[in-house]
Amino acid sequence: MRGIRVGIAGVGAVALVIAGAGMAAAVSTGGYSPSQQDCAPNADASTTQTAQPGCHNFKVNVADGSGRRYAQFGIGQEAQNENPHSADASVTPNGQTPGQPASGPSVGTSVETANGPSVTPAVHTGTPDGSAASLLTGGQVYLGADDNLDTGEHDGVDGQYGTQKSVNGPSDGGDIEVNWHPAQTTTWLADLMVLAHGGSPAPIAENPVPVADAGGGSCADGTCIGVYTARRSIYQGGGAGPSGQSRDAYNYQGKTWDPYDCNSGDPKSEQACITEGGHSMDWYRQQEAHNVYVEPGVTVYEDPDPQASPAGPKQLYPLPSAYAGTCGVAAGGGAAKAPGSPVTNGAGQVVVSPTKC
Repeated sequence: MRGIRVGIAGVGAVALVIAGAGMAAAVSTGGYSPSQQDCAPNADASTTQTAQPGCHNFKVNVADGSGRRYAQFGIGQEAQNENPHSADASVTPNGQTPGQPASGPSVGTSVETANGPSVTPAVHTGTPDGSAASLLTGGQVYLGADDNLDTGEHDGVDGQYGTQKSVNGPSDGGDIEVNWHPAQTTTWLADLMVLAHGGSPAPIAENPVPVADAGGGSCADGTCIGVYTARRSIYQGGGAGPSGQSRDAYNYQGKTWDPYDCNSGDPKSEQACITEGGHSMDWYRQQEAHNVYVEPGVTVYEDPDPQASPAGPKQLYPLPSAYAGTCGVAAGGGAAKAPGSPVTNGAGQVVVSPTKC
């Protein structure tokens, strides 16, 4: 079970893609996180049967640059083997810090259908304080979903058998994000001036449009795909391996892959990390770079999280990657290693990056 993040093709499309993935591990894409879904990192542990109060498997948030939310809608997390049966929505003109009650005026409602439909409105009076003006200087629209939509699937790690440091949410999921940040324009113009005087093109290639960025992606059964307009960190490892501080998701050079059967679907799969590879899941996470990035463009890649459960044949693991965007082009790796050449890396991938991202 792994992470899925997708672009805004519509709520229904996102929900269907994620619910149908059915695998084992957390979401490695550019924006999905348990906190955006109002969930604890272990809310979808495979050994947990119940739903966590307040946790959502589908969420839409409108927030300012500091993360205060002004509008939100969510579908409640289900216990295992349950279908979606609750939802809630709210609008808070003064903003709301996640996990804390709203102050000032607000309007909202919650819906429950488990024991017959019921609708509970919630209206609070107050005076708007102008906080919403902060949306003019920066903000985000976030849409995220995970595979708990699929009859309450729980398939994240449970903290046992060397997985304590690998807990990071459900196995499959995805998100779409639109961010605006006009203040970045100043830094971008400075980078452009450096480029004009013979400096590195990498900062411009990694963030071609300074005022705003958008993108989405998804991971399912170890296969991830993302489309982004700016560089994003999608996974954080321990940095102990050859990749060190950072690597791009499409570039497998220095990556230590966990065993094919190692994943978070159940305790047996967690133990397979040790019995088949000689190391715990936490050890494989520790070998990953501190930050794994997706660059502007389109990327297809094997999920870097050892919680992932590849669905394809073992002979095709890891999945050959592909990338095309402002940082260049790349292809190959895994079962599709390219012959040696000046543009072939140590993982058997053709990587051409004229902008040196």
